Amino acid sequence: MHYIDPFYRYDLTLLERTISVAQREAKMNNIELFYAIKANHEPEILEKVRAFNLGIDAVSGEEIKHSLNHGFKPEQIVFAGSGKTYKEIEYALFENIRIIHCESVEEFYLIQNLRKKLNSTTQVALRLNPDFKVDTFDKISTGENTHKFGVTEAEAVKLISEYGNEIIGFHVHVGSQIENLEYFKSLSKHIANLLDRFTNYHPAYLNLGGGLGINYKEPKKFPVPDFKGWMSAIRTYLTESKFPTLALEPGRSLVGQCGKLIAQVQYIKERNNCKIALLNAGMSALVRPMLYGAYHKVTTLNASFEFDTYKIAGPSCESTDVFHENYTIEKLFVGDIVEIHSTGAYGSSMQLNCNLKQAIAKKIITQSTQTIIKCTHEKAASSRKKVPNLRTSI
Repeated sequence: MHYIDPFYRYDLTLLERTISVAQREAKMNNIELFYAIKANHEPEILEKVRAFNLGIDAVSGEEIKHSLNHGFKPEQIVFAGSGKTYKEIEYALFENIRIIHCESVEEFYLIQNLRKKLNSTTQVALRLNPDFKVDTFDKISTGENTHKFGVTEAEAVKLISEYGNEIIGFHVHVGSQIENLEYFKSLSKHIANLLDRFTNYHPAYLNLGGGLGINYKEPKKFPVPDFKGWMSAIRTYLTESKFPTLALEPGRSLVGQCGKLIAQVQYIKERNNCKIALLNAGMSALVRPMLYGAYHKVTTLNASFEFDTYKIAGPSCESTDVFHENYTIEKLFVGDIVEIHSTGAYGSSMQLNCNLKQAIAKKIITQSTQTIIKCTHEKAASSRKKVPNLRTSI
């Protein structure tokens, strides 16, 4: 077969369209957007984000540095994270980024001491844990009182009573991949009621995080999420009369659908009436399905109308390296190219080094790229019955 190495493919036209829609709706609702760089930090992605004048939501010192190195200004960067190190906080303050989202009382005191020592202009907001449950994967839910994130209401009241004029406002993020917009409307009401209890303190800054989901089941049918519905839901109770400007931190919703992981079938095995399609890309390239059972649609460029059912698995030396069990797809053959959809977010940014696998390549979608993939698949299809394994990378 004609071998290809797996790679990530990014459609920058779709990315531009998605960011454009999000930014348009944000301006209509007086909302400032900070891109959650943890979703994807590829330079080509960041170039488009910066072109639309979005800020950056970072969760590590390395993400702050990466953002600065790719043209973002310190005043465009906010910094979250439940376990910020002394070194990371010191670096953020030294660079005079815009805001640190403080997640514990102990962290607040550390920030205060370092701010004075460095004479930093960086401001501080408190990340509130609102004890609010949403319908998403347990592993990506962040807003309940059992989670490690944020300060409690009581802790926030105490800090504000002592340092109110040094706290610019609040940050709230309750989870990711939320598809039911009613949750955002309920969150809006919950936060409005919570803030009413902070007497004699009105935040100048209120950031409701991200969380808007994408459609993993039908990525082609729904390439751009409902930003209008999301922002309208957030504004239901957090009205412009009370909060003229809000902030949001979309990540997955901006970049999720613009990426695909391209892989190739290496072997077809049969075990106990179960066909296993083994790909040359697995959990080291895309860990989400193995980490918390996330779904990614898989398609093939095979033009056949005959379907079969497979376990679709990767090459890593782990039994959990499986994308799908009992997955129905057009009949697969050794050498076929498959597309794993909706991998623009938390795909390349979460790659692993297990089995000493190296980070896979990326390609920006162009007509020539499409042609190469199509021709490669046709070559693979024409050589299905040939014994030699011609491993020539493209």
